[in-house]
Amino acid sequence: MYRIQKAYYTGTDETKVRLTLQEPYRDFVVSFKGDLSDLSDDILEQRAISKLAREFNPSKALDDLVQIQEEQDRTIKSILKTITLAKDLSDDQKEEILSRYDEYKTDKAYQEGDKFTYQGKIYEVIQAHTSQTTWIPSETPALYKEFLKVKIQDEEGNTSEVVAEFKKPTGAHDAYQKGDKVSFEGAIYESIIDANVFSPTEFADGWKKIG
Repeated sequence: MYRIQKAYYTGTDETKVRLTLQEPYRDFVVSFKGDLSDLSDDILEQRAISKLAREFNPSKALDDLVQIQEEQDRTIKSILKTITLAKDLSDDQKEEILSRYDEYKTDKAYQEGDKFTYQGKIYEVIQAHTSQTTWIPSETPALYKEFLKVKIQDEEGNTSEVVAEFKKPTGAHDAYQKGDKVSFEGAIYESIIDANVFSPTEFADGWKKIG
């Protein structure tokens, strides 16, 4: 993969994109009209190589573009092999996951990080407290958040991460953290920032599409 550097120059109203590859060494600078600084590196890389294909070295640039696409496809397939959507879990898998944790109890002293099950879901304690009947886990985001980082194994011993549908956070206490994965509008996204309270469409720079 190329290393991407980009800069927008207001005087000439153009964006310069530099592509650098260490081995074998290659170094290109490609100019585009207008401000493209908000585009992702992946998109700029493909646009720059496509432009090189037309202007400089068609065969080599096209080969690079094909290789990049193939590498991205391989990466996505590799990631998807390690992911299972929560909605696709079998009843047996759900039962096995829930069996790992105790059920929620009232009048119990919970510590930060404790986990329990409630109405078929796993919750994590955000702050230490003694549970009360009026503090329902699904309705008290200041104390509990749904636990996302669940993993399962198939019959061959392969491990996959269970990914749930995106749920709009109500604040910093239940925000997505860097590395959290969600299913959103038919795709899989990974948060690339901490304290992420936005969906991938609301704040694209906070998410990376991985499948």
